[in-house]
Amino acid sequence: MKGYHYLMRLAHTINILAQYSECIVRVYYTLGVRRFIHFVRQTMAAPWLDASLVKEHLDRPFQLRLI
Repeated sequence: MKGYHYLMRLAHTINILAQYSECIVRVYYTLGVRRFIHFVRQTMAAPWLDASLVKEHLDRPFQLRLI
């Protein structure tokens, strides 16, 4: 089941890349092959999440509100 989960995540990533392919082509030609691959890997690793901000949000009480 773990392998299936990884395959589904990979398929989702490829689907998203295909949806934004026009924009990705421009980034690819701007950065070059190696920097583009590095950019994609860093994006998938989500380095932009601030750990302290995430912890702060998780520490607050969670409440669902129905509108």
